[in-house]
Amino acid sequence: MSPRGQEGQGGVEGLGGSADPCNLRYDTDLTGVRTPAVATVRERDVLDVTLHREDPFETAVCRTRPAADIVGSLAGMEGLDQLLGCLRAGHRYEARVIEVDRTRCRVLVERVAR
Repeated sequence: MSPRGQEGQGGVEGLGGSADPCNLRYDTDLTGVRTPAVATVRERDVLDVTLHREDPFETAVCRTRPAADIVGSLAGMEGLDQLLGCLRAGHRYEARVIEVDRTRCRVLVERVAR
């Protein structure tokens, strides 16, 4: 899939034709969904996207508000390294829940305006 993937295909795309490499948008399923946390999530909820280190790996995770429980990870998707770099540089992202059930959580990730 190209870096300008279409929504619903786990793609990443820049918004508004911007040359800003951190102006990212992802429509993807979370991996490693954690049952206790996902049970509290509803469609249209907004989750925080944060860096999470599990030595020796660093990944991006989606966390509930305000409890900050990890719902799942953003992994195995095109553009993940770019997202991690933008998070390290201080850009903030949030994930709106599109679909959710006991074992699956699909989100739309977008940068939070500064």
